[in-house]
Amino acid sequence: MDGFFGWHLVGLLIGVAYLAIIIWVISRIFRTNELNELERWVWAIAVFCFPLVGSIVWFAAGPHPFGIRISRDLR
Repeated sequence: MDGFFGWHLVGLLIGVAYLAIIIWVISRIFRTNELNELERWVWAIAVFCFPLVGSIVWFAAGPHPFGIRISRDLR
């Protein structure tokens, strides 16, 4: 019985740590001054929908990977 509950505790701790990292990344996205409002929301949605890949891209490539900017003026 102890092994069963021990593994559940490990899983719970890993899940809480994973969730905390995702929340931390999204909070960093919204505090970044380099992004406009639309870019912030696109990054937040990307990290929320694809947490592992979105977080890795955010930290590896930065807020503007490959110099890509999103503008509200799409004319």
